[in-house]
Amino acid sequence: MGFYRRAVLPWLMEKGMSRPEVLDLRRRALRDAAGRILEIGFGFGGTLAAYPAAASRVACLVGLEPNRGMNLRAARKIPAAPFHVSIVRASAAAIPFPGATFDMVTSNWTLCSLPDLRASLGEIVRVLRPGGRFLFLEHGRAQDPRVRRRQRLLAPLFHLLADGCRPDLPIDEEVRAAGLSIESLERFEPPIGPRTARQFYLGSARR
Repeated sequence: MGFYRRAVLPWLMEKGMSRPEVLDLRRRALRDAAGRILEIGFGFGGTLAAYPAAASRVACLVGLEPNRGMNLRAARKIPAAPFHVSIVRASAAAIPFPGATFDMVTSNWTLCSLPDLRASLGEIVRVLRPGGRFLFLEHGRAQDPRVRRRQRLLAPLFHLLADGCRPDLPIDEEVRAAGLSIESLERFEPPIGPRTARQFYLGSARR
C-alpha cells in the first residue's frame, strides 16, 4: 500500500466527507438500520454518528475496511459509539464471516471502488440472513446522457485519485444482478461536488 493510499487519501476523505450535509445524507440512508450490521468500506468511521442513537436498535456493528490508514482514523471514533463496534481489515470480495451472519449490510459511497464488485455483492448476499436487508448510499451512472459522457471521459482520473473509483456504475442494475430485490430507490443530485460525482443512489434491497 503506497503512501498516498495509506496516509493522504484517508486524510482527504475525512476532510471532505465530514461536512454536515454529508452526515445528513448518511442519516437518511441508515435511518432503518437495526440488529447485527456489517458495513462495507467503513473508511474513517464517518457513519458512526449517522446510525440510530438508541443502543437497542443496533445490536453491534462490524466495519469492514482493508485500508490501515482508514482503520487508524476510525478507531478514534469508536469509543463514542452507543453500541459495540469492531473493525475487520479484510476485502469485501472475501468477507471472513459464515453465511447468514448479519441482519443488515450497509454501504456508503463504497461500491464504486471495489476491485471485484460482482464477487463483493455475492459475498454481501451470502452473509445476509434470509430476509436481511442491504442499505446503500452510492454514486454512479448519471441519467443525463451528457453527464454520462463526461463520467466516461473522467473515469481514469477518478480511478487514479479516488482509490479505484468508477463514477459511471449503474448501481441499481448491479444490485439486482447479485440477486437482491430492491425495495426502495431514490435517484437525486445534491449540490455536493461536481456533477460527475454526485449522481446519487439511495436505497434498500432485500435478500
